[in-house]
Amino acid sequence: MDNSGEDNLSRRILMAGALAGLLIALIASTQIERASLEQTGAIARINDAHIDRTEYATALQALLADKTKSPTSKDRRLVLDRLIEEELLVQRGIEIGLLDGDAAVRKAVARAVIDFAMTRNAQKQISEDELRSFYAANKARFTPAARLQIERLFVRRSDDAAADMARLDSVRAALRQGQDFTEATLQLGDAILPPLPRSLLPRKKMYDYLGPRLTETASRLPGASISDAIADGDGWHFLRVVRSEPGIPPEFEDIRPQILNAIQRASDDAALIKYLTWLKERASISLADDAPR
Repeated sequence: MDNSGEDNLSRRILMAGALAGLLIALIASTQIERASLEQTGAIARINDAHIDRTEYATALQALLADKTKSPTSKDRRLVLDRLIEEELLVQRGIEIGLLDGDAAVRKAVARAVIDFAMTRNAQKQISEDELRSFYAANKARFTPAARLQIERLFVRRSDDAAADMARLDSVRAALRQGQDFTEATLQLGDAILPPLPRSLLPRKKMYDYLGPRLTETASRLPGASISDAIADGDGWHFLRVVRSEPGIPPEFEDIRPQILNAIQRASDDAALIKYLTWLKERASISLADDAPR
């Protein structure tokens, strides 16, 4: 009979929980009293660590996912043996100082401790009132950015200041007389790169084409008005807002999942800060005289 499937599964069970086992072993190592199996309700004890029945049931369930029949006594013993072997490997890793010398292991354990702390926080139920209050207080966070479509007429600076002023006056006169802005740009303006897109863009994206100063000036123009010449860079810019679209807050029900995710992230951040503060308060931390304060 081919046992390769069971062997592969055994290896997966052994490896999948190694990091979690290391975390459990670290927590268990802080317990001085050696409790009995009956006291802990554990299914096995390896030195001073215990294998919880819930952990065993989870590993057994993973085995059942690959089987169509109920687990046999051999299957049950296989899972338990793999959990025992995992715990022995974890304990050996601590014994030989992997936490002290292996940066990857240290980072993985730190990440596992964070996940351990966050699991408790994730179990908190968020009420409807909390969701709505969070949305009301952070509505700008969920509101899409206002968008603009802008046209530009550019007059390049030359070595002749008088001629430049005359050109600017010609542009002003043409625009005052109602000449089409696009037509005036082609007839009286100079080419400039990059060309402005003929579409609505968020203000920050418009920075890529006009820079912050010109974009902010254009965004303050009323309606479809045209600015006077704005000196910037290699010349002068006449700006026209073709159209604008304000950012409109979405309806609460339309973005409920996003609000839930955002409030959960905010809650996780607060919980992590609280957890780290607790760790620091219970630790003895000394800094060298020249360490940053």
